[in-house]
Amino acid sequence: MENAVKHGMDQDSEPLHILIRTRMTDFGSEITVENNGADFKPVDDSEPGIALKNIRQMLEMMCGGSLTITPNEGGGTVVTVTIPDSDAQ
Repeated sequence: MENAVKHGMDQDSEPLHILIRTRMTDFGSEITVENNGADFKPVDDSEPGIALKNIRQMLEMMCGGSLTITPNEGGGTVVTVTIPDSDAQ
């Protein structure tokens, strides 16, 4: 959520809108944070920053979870965290 504001805010753009959704899937829980702000740009154009890499590794190690970052249709970014159901592991 913090990154959706920090990296999505642009004073010269339209108002920033952030949508947070949670849902249960057949595999576990899914948390989605999306904004209509600036598009996600990796630090070196190939890899996400160290913090995102660490979060991905922690999710994988702790619960087999994942984090994905994709462009939002119409501009902005969508971040999805997936946490598998402990019974599905």
